[in-house]
Amino acid sequence: MEEKSRNMTDEHLSRQLRKSKGGKLGGKLLSLVGGVVAIAGIILGGNIVLVVIGGVILGLGQMVQGKSKDKASQQAFDAIAPDIVSAALENVQMSPTPHLLDAEDTNIPLPRHTHCSGSGYVRGTYRGLTTELCTVRLTEVNEVQREETGLWEKNEQPVYTGQWMLCELGQEFPTWLTIWPRERLDKLFSAKTIKTGSEVFDKRFNLSSDDEAAALRILTPGRMERILALADSSIGKFAVNLNPDGRVYIAVHSGRGFFDIGKGRESPAQLRQRFAHELHWFTDMIDAFRGV
Repeated sequence: MEEKSRNMTDEHLSRQLRKSKGGKLGGKLLSLVGGVVAIAGIILGGNIVLVVIGGVILGLGQMVQGKSKDKASQQAFDAIAPDIVSAALENVQMSPTPHLLDAEDTNIPLPRHTHCSGSGYVRGTYRGLTTELCTVRLTEVNEVQREETGLWEKNEQPVYTGQWMLCELGQEFPTWLTIWPRERLDKLFSAKTIKTGSEVFDKRFNLSSDDEAAALRILTPGRMERILALADSSIGKFAVNLNPDGRVYIAVHSGRGFFDIGKGRESPAQLRQRFAHELHWFTDMIDAFRGV
């Protein structure tokens, strides 16, 4: 009976995903038309009317694309996410308030941004530990002057989208530590970082703390080995911040949120598998720090 119900849900969701593709295609066509009209206005000596009309059509196309994806994502979330989350967490709360996870209340390095927002908050307990996950988005707002009109406009650009999880480990630690990816420029300029003694780990990650000795006691060879193994199956570049009060933050710069349908090309079964894999990766990282 449960399998039959799931098949019916998947069939309905498949239809909605196909509709979403059609809506996104219509939005893209509108955006293309708007861009062509705006460019024509610029070519024709800065024809303000055409530029404005093109901008309006372009904005409408982008809005249609966004609404179509948002609707399909919500339907996928409603149909799939509750079962996936309940399989990993107990005492699940959808959209809990107030939120426990604040991306800017950590030592995790973030790109320059004007606004930080979280969405899709879910809270529960993982093996008895309070856990909360959400999607974090950072945007940068700049003012630009349009050459064709001379008017100043605010331009908001996304600079970061990632999946975050907070877990309260229920114990205190002698120091904080942050692990984040070692980029090419870090290697080139020998950016200051705590060396762990593991050549493989030090090539892939930076490590910072206010107490080097205590941080290295926490980051044992076995723990580094588990982190490296998870790095090989990660869904994006990730960072971890462990606080003295027992909070551990896990941030993955995946370019998408939890339970995001992406381009909408996956079947409901494939979405279910991906969502479960992504959530399992985060709980595996929590396990790497349990009992530190």
